[in-house]
Order: sequence, then structure tokens, then C-alpha cells
Amino acid sequence: MKLKLRTQSTETLRICFSQISNLRKFVVLRFSPEQLLAILIKDTSLNQEPQVWCKFRMLAIFNEIEVQSLRNDVVLLEINIDLFLQTLKHFEKANSQDLSIRLQRKDASVDGANTGGSRAASLALYYSEVTASANTVNHTFRIPVKILKGSTEILHEPELPKVDLMMRLPNEFSSTYKRLDKFKKNLAGDLVTIKASGKRGGYLGFVLHEEGKYRVTIRWNDKLVVHKPKVSSLDTDSLRAQALAEREEPVDEDDELEDTEIVVKLKDWKMASKIVSTCKTIIFLICHKEACVLHCLLDDTDDVEVLYFISGVKIRDMED
Repeated sequence: MKLKLRTQSTETLRICFSQISNLRKFVVLRFSPEQLLAILIKDTSLNQEPQVWCKFRMLAIFNEIEVQSLRNDVVLLEINIDLFLQTLKHFEKANSQDLSIRLQRKDASVDGANTGGSRAASLALYYSEVTASANTVNHTFRIPVKILKGSTEILHEPELPKVDLMMRLPNEFSSTYKRLDKFKKNLAGDLVTIKASGKRGGYLGFVLHEEGKYRVTIRWNDKLVVHKPKVSSLDTDSLRAQALAEREEPVDEDDELEDTEIVVKLKDWKMASKIVSTCKTIIFLICHKEACVLHCLLDDTDDVEVLYFISGVKIRDMED
């Protein structure tokens, strides 16, 4: 197994990891020669906690790439996200041109210890810095990692059972999170109903209520371009291409199928605020009463994608 990388800019990695650092303590990194996946996952099914999948095109970030393993040249490891992020920030502050990244195994025989499934390896990040006095200082950071040998096959990006509606959200949409914050302290529960529709020029609203006390709806007031999937495939690339189309589609104002909704935990929805406020392109996909996805692009290219999957709360779960 071999992982050897070099980059001259860590800005993209730093921005994306800053978006998701508040969601989990550890992140799974899946390296292949073509793509880096950063996965925040607590359970392999979509029925549990939210999942985040960040996709990076390797050539867009690294100018030297060596990824080798017996498992189709895939290296899978788990790392502390804060330690990794701090090291990237240290590099950006330094007067340095290149950051090298290597996977290093620890000697399992040291002190006679059997490391077993513990963090028996480290990700070494090192660079040289030229000081104000023209001296060269070498910096090396070794972050403990856990190599996930048997997890390559079980890590699969979630798919919605179906997609009922999808819409591209404007960049100003992030302001809705601040409006939700105003009501959070007064909520006895932690649920929000998200209502989406292709009617009325596109509708997206958030309903907060407490039985017998109040009912508040926060909605996006401007027009939204809404699409119903025309492709049979549910892969994210095909759906994204259709959602980014600017053309409007005819809508039957009397068709109840144009209305969708989902009940989610408010804290799960709010955890996406950093992602939405940072990314340039935001696409919202919803499966009626089942799950929803925020599919975001960091900039005008598809070099970096961030997908945030949220499962819905069933009515029976609310009553238990």
C-alpha cells in the first residue's frame, strides 16, 4: 500500500473541511488515482444519521499522485478531521510552495505492542518554510490514522428511493438558516417540516409548530426553478445536469403530485448551514416523506462536490 501526494495549494481542501468539521470528529478519506472522497458517516444506511460525501477530482488538487494498493489502488483511512484541518492551516500561513503527504505505517513490534485494529499508521504532512532571515525550516506533522482494510465494499454513496422534485437554490438562500435560528430556542421539539412544490413559481417553506401554541412558516419568497426528474437513473451526475438547466417546465397547478414534504430533525437541517453558505451552486432534491439531499458545487466547476443526505422522520417515530 502506498500513498504519496504533493500539492501547491490546500485552499480547496481547507474550505471543504472547514464546512464539515462541526459534524463529526473523524472523517473517512478514500484515495484513488482519480478521486478523493471525504465521507462523514455514522451508519452505512440512510436511515440513521445524516451523511456527507465530499468529492474531489485528484488532478484539480494534487500535482503529484501515487496511490497503490491491492484493492484496486484504493487507500481507505480514518483521520481526526480537526487535526488534519489545523495542519492545512499551518501550511497556508507558512512561506512554503509545496506540501507533501505520505501514508506511513508504524512499526507494530515497537515495545512489543500489537496494534491490531488501533491507529497503527500516520498521515505525514511536511513542507519547508523560508524564514525572514532566509533560513529554511522543515516542518513535519504526523496525524494518527486508522487504515480501513475491510470497508472498501461497504461504503456506498446513499441513493434516494426516488426523486419527486429538485430545485436550484440561490446563493442568498443561506439567510433562511438565520431566520430558523430565531425560533429554535422557543421550540419544545426538534422537528421541521420542509414543504416543496413546483406550483406558484416554485415554493420552498419550513414549518415550525408546537401543538396548541403556534405555527410559523418560513419560506423563500422569490421564484424558484423546479424540475421533476426525466431520467430513469438516480445517479447524482444525471440529476444534477437536469437541475442546472435554466429552462422552465410546465406545471399543473391542480396536480397534487407537484407538492412534496418531509419532516426532518431541525438540528440535522441546520448542520448544513456552512456548506450552503460556502458553495456557489446548491441543488435541493426531495423524496416525499423519505429523505432529501443538498447537492452542492464549491465553484463554477465540478472539481469539488459536496452532498449532504438527510433521512426523514416517520410519523410513527414522532409518536413513540
